[in-house]
Amino acid sequence: MPIPNGLSWSLKKIWQQRETLSSSGDLQQFVTAGRFKIKRMYNHLRQQGESDRLATKERLRRWNVIADSVCCLCHSTDESRDHLFFACSFVADIWNQVLQRSGIHRTVGAWNDEVQWVQKASRSTRSNARMCNSLFCETVYSIWLARNSKVFSNQLDSSLSIVNRILFRVACNS
Repeated sequence: MPIPNGLSWSLKKIWQQRETLSSSGDLQQFVTAGRFKIKRMYNHLRQQGESDRLATKERLRRWNVIADSVCCLCHSTDESRDHLFFACSFVADIWNQVLQRSGIHRTVGAWNDEVQWVQKASRSTRSNARMCNSLFCETVYSIWLARNSKVFSNQLDSSLSIVNRILFRVACNS
């Protein structure tokens, strides 16, 4: 179904992602009472990441689906969950910029360390806690989208462009 005329740029992006999910056949798991729920999609991605069940190149190679498992963002090592989201040099630049521009002074660790940090930081009811949680979710989601764009369309935005998009989304949700 084509994107309807008259939609704002953000609704066009949502519609595009809806179409992508629809074409893959996975859309129904994110629909409740006939409505697409973006929160369910975020939760699904988070759960897949926590249980190390994301379809990274390393996992696809182990299943003999693909032969090459090298990270498409830095081309230096195999694309595992930990590498893709935190150890990759392209992604490390994104994390450093996001944290620095958000006023958070810390170094990024491995997946489990970061999940523990965001869980601890999110326990508070202060607005800063909500921002930490949003930054983490938006950054992980944006990295996954950038990786998929590179793998499936051979297109990759600059790290600065990705960082600006992350910070814009977090600011809009605050």
